[in-house]
Amino acid sequence: MPSRGVPTYWERRVERISRQGLRELQTRRLKSVLNYVYTRSPFYKRAFKAGKVDPSDFVGLRDIRRFPFTTKDDLRQYSYPYGGDFLCVPMNRLIGWHMTSGTTGRPTVGPYTLKDHQTWMNVMARTLLTAGVRPGDILLNIYGYGLFTGGLGFHQSCHLVGASVVPWSVGRTEPMVQAIRDFKPTVMTGTPSYQLYVLETLRKNGIDPVESSIRVTIPGAEVWNEEMRKRIEKGYGLKEKGGGARNVYGATELLGPGSGQECEQENGFHFWTDHFFLEVLDPDTDEPVGPGEEGEMVVTTMTKEAMPLIRYRMRDLTVLDDEDCACGRSAFPRCKWVTGRVDDVIHYRGTKIWPGAIQQAMFRFPEVNDYLVEVDRSGNKGFRITVEIATAHDTPGLRESIEKEMGRTLIFISPKVSFVKEGSLPRYEGKSKRILIE
Repeated sequence: MPSRGVPTYWERRVERISRQGLRELQTRRLKSVLNYVYTRSPFYKRAFKAGKVDPSDFVGLRDIRRFPFTTKDDLRQYSYPYGGDFLCVPMNRLIGWHMTSGTTGRPTVGPYTLKDHQTWMNVMARTLLTAGVRPGDILLNIYGYGLFTGGLGFHQSCHLVGASVVPWSVGRTEPMVQAIRDFKPTVMTGTPSYQLYVLETLRKNGIDPVESSIRVTIPGAEVWNEEMRKRIEKGYGLKEKGGGARNVYGATELLGPGSGQECEQENGFHFWTDHFFLEVLDPDTDEPVGPGEEGEMVVTTMTKEAMPLIRYRMRDLTVLDDEDCACGRSAFPRCKWVTGRVDDVIHYRGTKIWPGAIQQAMFRFPEVNDYLVEVDRSGNKGFRITVEIATAHDTPGLRESIEKEMGRTLIFISPKVSFVKEGSLPRYEGKSKRILIE
């Protein structure tokens, strides 16, 4: 139940749980879910037998490493469209589905029972309060509605914390300017790229975003970084209003948005490990990495009913911080920025180039409004990287400074840098596509 008065916690007793108390809760829930999927899911019955493992092999938290991974390819092959061999309940228990975009193949599906939906809304209420949403806030929701989990996830949970919602979705950015004037939203969701696009659109329409009513933004659904946060917070004047731009994490395969949320400390998103057991592993060796070391997020859903997942490889890379947090949610580890995806790495001469590192380098320059990086690995001249930069002010020395910064980022490669007219690069109201690989 929510706290009384003006809440900063949704479930104070849970959110301020001790580390030992959390470990005991995780142990109970992992035991339960392993038995649950073994007896109900044809996929996990086969997978456990193939791995010569049984739910009784789980005694303590470290024993989760005995169990096989689940991959996105497994979901594509065995879960579409209704849950397939992963499904643990009869079809008549399901109340609906969300799905991924399927841009890289068959979409992955996330079915829900009523209990799953209630769990999700409860976690989302916790997420909203952690982000700084309060009763009486008006949330301008510019995540997409429909099969994508973002829009409906935020929309359906707002009323639980006493906030109202303007269900804008993506698109119609020019009319959104008038809506911001009239509805005076205090909170805005949406991808960081779209939030920056809205910022530019406000300015082009003669509105100073700093003077807008927006106090808190909750960017997510794509890789972003500290440089983008600075632009969003400065552009909307969030800090001066007592707010900020606070990172949210989620995925269709888990429940949707709300698997993790950054608090007002803005020092990484707290991962809700009472519902989602988290491992951070070296993607090459599958061995655990320590706090402060980069690794792949691997998640076991402990409270899902329709389609729990065991050791699901998220393919997202992060760095874990398990130090105490001033917000009081210290038992819940903080994931620093999602630095990229395992599948997106560019291999060249024995090194790894991450799109997130390129993004970080580009947004260090305030003159850069947007950019497009084309990676050509197919030509006769070998590996080439071309960078197109949209800027309204090609200041003296800018090209040289960017080329130098990119050289530090890419190490062995000297990219070809060119400037294009502001507004000529494609803009994205959903997830951005700034890296094109041929």
